[in-house]
Amino acid sequence: MRVVDGSHRGGNPFVERPRQRAQIAVIDDHVLVGRLVVGLLERAGYTASLALGETTESTWENVQAIDPELILLDFDLGPSQSSFEILQRAVDAGLTIAGFTGSGDKIEQARYLEAGAAAIVPKDSGPSDLVAVVELALAGHELMAPSDRHAALTKLRKHREARRRSAAIFETLTQREAETLTLIAEGYGASEIAELWKVAMATVRSHIRSILAKLGVSSQLQAAAMARDSGWYDRIASSRSSILTMPTHGETGTIAGRSGSQG
Repeated sequence: MRVVDGSHRGGNPFVERPRQRAQIAVIDDHVLVGRLVVGLLERAGYTASLALGETTESTWENVQAIDPELILLDFDLGPSQSSFEILQRAVDAGLTIAGFTGSGDKIEQARYLEAGAAAIVPKDSGPSDLVAVVELALAGHELMAPSDRHAALTKLRKHREARRRSAAIFETLTQREAETLTLIAEGYGASEIAELWKVAMATVRSHIRSILAKLGVSSQLQAAAMARDSGWYDRIASSRSSILTMPTHGETGTIAGRSGSQG
């Protein structure tokens, strides 16, 4: 994913320019990385400040105190803060946000672009790339080629469509099949499931054959991967109290009716 085109790269970012007011807020939970970015921007002639607080609220208060024209935001601030919430507040306030990321997850990056991020800046970018982004932003130019933004958002739309189709497949599972698949996704084998539920191996194998046929896969490993990759397993795991206490009587209804799975 390009951030800026080649014409903005390769120059010396540390040129002399008049020092400006505190206009760039840097939010990164790795303090060393944040300080390096601040130092780089200051060497390039800008004024930059670290804005990370202890909580999302305190970080946003720091941003407001800095009153920046541009925010450089780490897209992964860890469990204690929400990068997405900070992005949404910044967009609502009319601020320009470029996102830092060390992840190659294009879908996650596209979600931030969709929410209003102006560009994605890989953390392994060189100084010239970072300074070019800052210069373009402060000059009011687009930070990302329209074709790159369109491609990223198109990929996100296709990803969501695929997840919806996948969810529809899981809704065909009966309750007992869904319970069986959940245990398979947790690493249980057929014999362990049979022992757990005090049923015959033939019964468990029948459930597994039906699951594989409905999901269109040929192995339990593929079924487990599909359950996890689609997000289905996470939804089921978070909604059930304990699958180990499920009764062993006949099947009633489908998983869609029991868990309220969404497309």
